[in-house]
Formats: sequence, C-alpha cells, structure tokens
Amino acid sequence: MNVELLIIGNEILIGKTQDTNSNWMAKRITKHGHHVRRITTIGDDLDDISSTLRSILERQPDVLIISGGLGPTFDDMTLKGVAKALNRKLILNLEARRSIEKAYENAYKQGILKLQGMTPEREKMAYLPRGSIPLKNIRGTAPGVKLKVGKTQIFCLPGVPMEMKAMFKNSILPMLKEKKEQFIQKGFIFMGIGESQIAPHVTRLEKEYPQLWIKTHPKVGLSIEVELSITCFNVENGEQLVDEVIEKMKKIVLELNGKLKEY
Repeated sequence: MNVELLIIGNEILIGKTQDTNSNWMAKRITKHGHHVRRITTIGDDLDDISSTLRSILERQPDVLIISGGLGPTFDDMTLKGVAKALNRKLILNLEARRSIEKAYENAYKQGILKLQGMTPEREKMAYLPRGSIPLKNIRGTAPGVKLKVGKTQIFCLPGVPMEMKAMFKNSILPMLKEKKEQFIQKGFIFMGIGESQIAPHVTRLEKEYPQLWIKTHPKVGLSIEVELSITCFNVENGEQLVDEVIEKMKKIVLELNGKLKEY
C-alpha cells in the first residue's frame, strides 16, 4: 500500500517540539512492506489543513495518517479542517462523546483533574466529520477518527506520542499486517574510504540492479565510518539480489583498501 503522513502542529514548525511521530510510524509501516510516499508537516491553520488534505487526496494514497490537532483548545482544528476539505459537516458523535465523558470522569475520580463533567471544550472533541468512525483513545481523552474518501482510508490520530502509538497499534497495525508485503533491508559498515570514492561503483550497480535502492550514509567524519544499505519492496528474488549486491560491494571496498565492520 502507498501511505502518506500528515503531521499537524505549530509547535513542530517553530522547533519547540520535535516530530518523533512520523519517524515512529514510518518504521512500522515500512517494516510491513508498505511505502511511505510522503511526509508533510503543517501548522494549526484551517486553510492549510484543508488545502493540504485536498492535495494529498488528489494523489490517491491507499492510506493517509494524520497526527495532531484533536484536542480541546481553540487551535486544535484538524477535524474542522478535514470537514472543510471534504465539504462535510461536523456532527456530534454520541459514541465519541460517551468515551470522552468517561475518560474525564475517571480522571476526576483519580484526582488527576479537578474539573468534573463535560464542558464546551471537552465536547468539542466529539464533533467528527460526517461519516466518521471514532477510534478509542486508551491513553487519553481525544478520540481518533477513521473515514474513507474514494480509495483512501484516512486515520486521524492524536499528536501526543503515547496516545498516538496506542491508537496506531490498535487501529492501523492490524491492517498493515493483514495486507503485509515484502520489504528487505540489508547492509554493512566500512572504514578507510569515503562516499566519493565508492560513489562510481554504487552508481554502476544501481544501473545494473534498478529494482534495488543502494545508498551510502556517512556515520563518522569523511571516511572513518560509512554505512551502505540496500532496500527493496516486493521484488521477485529480492533477498537473492540484495545478497548478491552486498557481496559485490564488500569485494569493491576491500579492493579499494577499505575495511569492513560488523553491521
């Protein structure tokens, strides 16, 4: 499946908060053989959210995962932006409201919160775009959202990492496993020669094996340590081809008087 991630939050754009959510999700999506085609980060702006969503839907990914902006404050406007992009109304979802009310009641009873009952800000999180299915938040209060537009499954998850991870595991991971495809990643680390010295050989092998992605990554300094990784999705005899290229690359490194290191 082709997947896009949309990360929403002013705090990320100003550098106050580091976006670890997209990295965490991309690793798990890729592990199950699916392509993360694009990761987009935007702020809490209604027009930006709606226009960006429309642009993503024009590309028709199989799955779009949105993270952030589901909370009770005025600047949490992800669902409002989704509704605007899809020309749908925000409707009070009773299932979502009951879930939110229960979460706040439990927090009050445990002494975590001093304000009891529902408020307009808390009820705001229960207004979902028409046609949405609420996703249970077992680590927080704001429910997630699932809806389908054309061929694209859209998931809206909280931005709080702990809440996002729990909802991802419960609502998205089963689908990734069910539709699992093949992803292969192998490589090794070498020393003594730099990227520029081995680059012509990488280019030659990329032309010889166009199904594979062969990439070097400097680890320390110009040539102290360089990682070479080879990846591919859904390639027939992929494991064999990757192993074949790794052996050729190791031979090249040694012929250039480089040294191999355990990967």
